Amino acid sequence: MMRRLSVVLCALCLSACSVRHGNFTVLSNKLISTKFGIEELSRRRNVVGKNTEHMIILFPTGTPKLEEALNDALNKTDTDLMTDVSVESWFWYIPYVYGNAGWEVKGDAVKTRKN
Repeated sequence: MMRRLSVVLCALCLSACSVRHGNFTVLSNKLISTKFGIEELSRRRNVVGKNTEHMIILFPTGTPKLEEALNDALNKTDTDLMTDVSVESWFWYIPYVYGNAGWEVKGDAVKTRKN
C-alpha cells in the first residue's frame, strides 16, 4: 500500500501540463500594412517564439505572456505578421524546488511593411 502511494505521489510531483490553445490563420500585435498580397510576400517558415518564466522554490519570477512570445518570433525575423500559427502553453513544477511555465508560438513570419 505504501509503495503504491509513493508511486502516485511521485507521479503527481513530476507531472507537467501542456495545452494547445488553437491554430490561427493570421496573428499579429503590430501595425501592418493593409494593402498587400500575402501570396506575393516572402515568408520565413517555421519560426518559433517563446516566453518563459521560472518558479524557484515557491516564488515565481514573473508571469509568462503570449504577447511576449509573439514579439519574440516577430523580432527574430524582423517581420510584423505570422500566418498558419499554432499556440501552446506549458507548465511543470517540482514542489519546493523548481518550475517552469511559458507560451510558444510557431508559424510562418511575413513582413508587410517596407520600413
